[in-house]
Amino acid sequence: MKYYTIVIGSGAAGLVVAMGLAKANKKVLLIEKGHFGGDCTNYGCIPSKSLIASANAAHTLKKADSFGLKIEGSLDTSGVFSRVQGIIERIRSHEDEKALTNLGIDVCIGEAKFKDAKTIEVDGKGSFTANYILIATGSKANIPNISGLQNTPFLTNETIFSLKNVPASMTFLGGGPIGCELAMAFARLGTKVSLIHKKKGLLDKECEEAQKTLEEVFIKEGIDLHLNSSIKEVTHSTEGFSIKISSSEESQIASKELMISIGRSPNIHELNLKNADIKYKDSGIIVDAYGRTNIKHIFAAGDAIGPPFFTHFAENQARAILTTLLLPFSKKRSSQYLPRVTFTDPEVASFGMSYKDALNSYREKSIAVYRVKLKGIDRAVTNGTETGFVEIVTKRLSSKILGATIVAKGAGEMVQELLVASYTKTPLRKLASIIHPYPTMSLAIRKAADLWLTETLIPFIKNPFKFL
Repeated sequence: MKYYTIVIGSGAAGLVVAMGLAKANKKVLLIEKGHFGGDCTNYGCIPSKSLIASANAAHTLKKADSFGLKIEGSLDTSGVFSRVQGIIERIRSHEDEKALTNLGIDVCIGEAKFKDAKTIEVDGKGSFTANYILIATGSKANIPNISGLQNTPFLTNETIFSLKNVPASMTFLGGGPIGCELAMAFARLGTKVSLIHKKKGLLDKECEEAQKTLEEVFIKEGIDLHLNSSIKEVTHSTEGFSIKISSSEESQIASKELMISIGRSPNIHELNLKNADIKYKDSGIIVDAYGRTNIKHIFAAGDAIGPPFFTHFAENQARAILTTLLLPFSKKRSSQYLPRVTFTDPEVASFGMSYKDALNSYREKSIAVYRVKLKGIDRAVTNGTETGFVEIVTKRLSSKILGATIVAKGAGEMVQELLVASYTKTPLRKLASIIHPYPTMSLAIRKAADLWLTETLIPFIKNPFKFL
């Protein structure tokens, strides 16, 4: 049977296109070799945020005295992972084979490979052709070449949520978003956590102030940090892992579990892309601004085209491709700033340029940074969440928003106001005129907007030559 579109992969990008086409009464075949819902539902966003929610609840109970409460008894974490699996199953039920079939999508379970540019073969299921093909096969964890590692039962994001109980101790290799989120979660659940990171700061894509703030929180919560460090050798026995660290001086860590979280790579090398003459690199399939590969009827989206690996970015790409497949004109994927959020506590949310980035593109006198500490925000004080800040980078006189970083409880929700302002070309100064409800965390953004008046406009009126 010939289809309008064959979609390979049922993650965020694949589901957006397959469901959208089905709703438009197009004949769609969705091919999936693993669990429906992709990495985000099964091994990423959903299980990690479920675990983080349990960890944050445990943390709140532990510090109940700071809220004037007394709680007696010990914390039992035995039900944490069954809760995580229950949430995965609940969300996956909206995107499993039965749900997709009910939408009119044909589903084929198996591994897809290109026979040629028009034909997809699925092991044991036959060959299929289509007018269009979308590759949305996601990504997998990078595994470093460390002496002894391959002979050990180390964990990745695909296996860590299959644990039955919270381990007594765990070491994380990698201080990016995945490593930081899970390291904090396990520490709050009672695990003795060590984190090894090759860079000098955690979340090294974020501004230095955000890195410093998170590092201080980790140390305060008892996480053993090894920055500017790497693993030299790993061995495993019935007692657990023995991990030899290489830094300014060698040291050794004993740990029940070892989690590898040093980045991801596209799942594209088993597709036989060469049979279709599709151009690609190890970092991902090469596409244009419309999501097309060099073969004009074949598209690719999400992690398959390489970093940044974000579900919301994959969905944005897929929505543009869906428009192109349904309408008589092509739509480019969005060029707006891409937000990122790391769900530690406090969360770290950012988009666009940091001050350091802006200095590479603009004269120093033409840009400004407005920073508000949360210690001065009443809602942060009442909630006991004063750690963090709002930092907004703008063009100095126009107050055009170039980027922002928010470190705060709920930073992922707060940053949206600034994203909308940036997207609609609303300058920061105008946010000062918007009534922000009191007492909310959003007042930190209003106060940052107020700073344009006191730190830029008034000084400019007094001495405009200072800004030349």
